[in-house]
Amino acid sequence: MEQDSENQSKYAQATDVGCVRELNEDSVHSQPGLWLVADGMGGHACGEVASAMAIEHVISNFPAKGPIEGAIQTAHEKIIEAGEANLSQAGMGTTLVALISNSTGYQVAWVGDSRAYLWDARSAKLIQLSEDHSLMVRLINAGLINEQDAKTHPQRHMITQCLGSTEIEKVKVDTEQKDWESNQQILLCSDGLTDEVSERMISEIMASRATLEEKNALLIKTAKQAGGRDNISVIIIDSPVSKPLGFIERIRAFFNR
Repeated sequence: MEQDSENQSKYAQATDVGCVRELNEDSVHSQPGLWLVADGMGGHACGEVASAMAIEHVISNFPAKGPIEGAIQTAHEKIIEAGEANLSQAGMGTTLVALISNSTGYQVAWVGDSRAYLWDARSAKLIQLSEDHSLMVRLINAGLINEQDAKTHPQRHMITQCLGSTEIEKVKVDTEQKDWESNQQILLCSDGLTDEVSERMISEIMASRATLEEKNALLIKTAKQAGGRDNISVIIIDSPVSKPLGFIERIRAFFNR
């Protein structure tokens, strides 16, 4: 999928160090048609390098050198090379979630457990578009544990792949492509949000009449009030398709909240 110059989506981004960490290892990027959230890991002066590199190389390689999957793979390779060239950065890595959008449709791409959600105001539903590349998802899909048990599992933060992992020659970039509809928004976020804030609470904030900037601030504030144990990054993007909700649809959405 390619960007186009007709994209008129409104958007807002925010990132916060949280309440526990000393450094913000998340990186975010917003421009018309391309939005990115990267959650770095690897300790001081490493995770923040990996997440920044991921965004830099995706921007420089997409769309000039082909689809988003290729740009993300290039970022993976560049992070490995940097770690091999500088021992102090060895082992650094990052997750990444991306949204590419034009005037009619969008594509989400991701590696790791940073997430993309679709908020549909007509149905008042929050839909997770991405599926975490994590041990918990594998165990749930295999029927070995349930979602409730996964929330307290001692290995709940273990991801199965990230950009920069020297154990993976090529990362598996998962994608989801859909058409835009009116009264929709997409939320991109790092796990600093989803580890602290339930999808029910996220839905309540997304359903509010707040501006995009206010919703971002509310999401981050809620995550920090819940502990803020990790860096928190959020981007909200409006659908470029404009059509106000009718009276019946507003009533339906209110009661479906």
